[in-house]
Amino acid sequence: MKKQVTLTALALLTAFGASSAFAGGITVAEKDDAKLKLSGKGFLGFTQTDKAGTKTMGGNVDRFYVQAEYTKGKWKARVTTDVNNEQSHKDSNGDTKNLKRNMNVFLKYAFLEGNFSDAAQVRIGLSHTPWIDYEQHLWGHRYVAKVTSDHFKFDDSADYGLGLKGKLADGMVNYWVTATNGGGYGNPNQTGAVDLNSRVSIAPIKGLDISLQYRSGYRGKKTDSTVVLGSKETLTQVMASYGTKAFRVGANVINVKNQKNVSTAPKVTANALWATGKFNDDMGAFGKVETMKVSGAASKTTHTVAGIDFFVEKGITLTAAYDSTKDTASVKTTKMGLYSLVKF
Repeated sequence: MKKQVTLTALALLTAFGASSAFAGGITVAEKDDAKLKLSGKGFLGFTQTDKAGTKTMGGNVDRFYVQAEYTKGKWKARVTTDVNNEQSHKDSNGDTKNLKRNMNVFLKYAFLEGNFSDAAQVRIGLSHTPWIDYEQHLWGHRYVAKVTSDHFKFDDSADYGLGLKGKLADGMVNYWVTATNGGGYGNPNQTGAVDLNSRVSIAPIKGLDISLQYRSGYRGKKTDSTVVLGSKETLTQVMASYGTKAFRVGANVINVKNQKNVSTAPKVTANALWATGKFNDDMGAFGKVETMKVSGAASKTTHTVAGIDFFVEKGITLTAAYDSTKDTASVKTTKMGLYSLVKF
């Protein structure tokens, strides 16, 4: 039996100062086959934004996650809190979501997982959706820019429901299928239908990843047995990427369709090319170009981001980056500054 190291609050403070706590968490209690581990991750920055000639600048906390994970035997329970001044935005159906939170702490994940074999793990609760977290791991720069499906609001990073995931063929294939409420982590309400969200990834050779996503549902908008015209949506995404310890390159193609009862049902397409790499143990660089188009409209948005990484300490990365978004009306938004990632 291992004695508890300290109280939870003190453990969090200790985690910041202990190099062994970075990038893997710190075990604060252990008894028999049960273990409690604390960890966290923060996205902190100081940036200047120029939008339509209006400049703003200053510091920001984009995200700060604090996580507790309890494991016992085949079971794991996890809770993750987050903090973010998340402004309102419109999803691909034009509906406003996630109103301003004024830096409130909120729940990002809270789930129970049973690990029955490599091929079958079951989750229930508020959990990651199958795609976004997976691509974020390959992209590695979420603290600067979201992955394409998240950036254009095609998908939510977490949702309430039930999931099944696992690895097959000696790890060459991994899959994740979920049935969720559809409204994302900011909308816990149950509705008249659940959404299907799934991903299958294949690694035929070392370093190569080919992934397919399929999502279908109402995104939390079906409130009764009556079908709401235009609210059901399907998304398909294909991604291919290749990488080594030194670099990774990737490409994405996304199609989103709103299933209206009319021939002019809008279709949205998006494409992305991205790359990330390390020059040495101290420096690296990355870049991404992604576009979004809406059928039947002269609408196109181009988003470009690039930066240089400085690996100042294990678990701490500082990044100087430039971010630009331009739409068909030539409305351009640029952002540049210093971003940081801290993991403990």
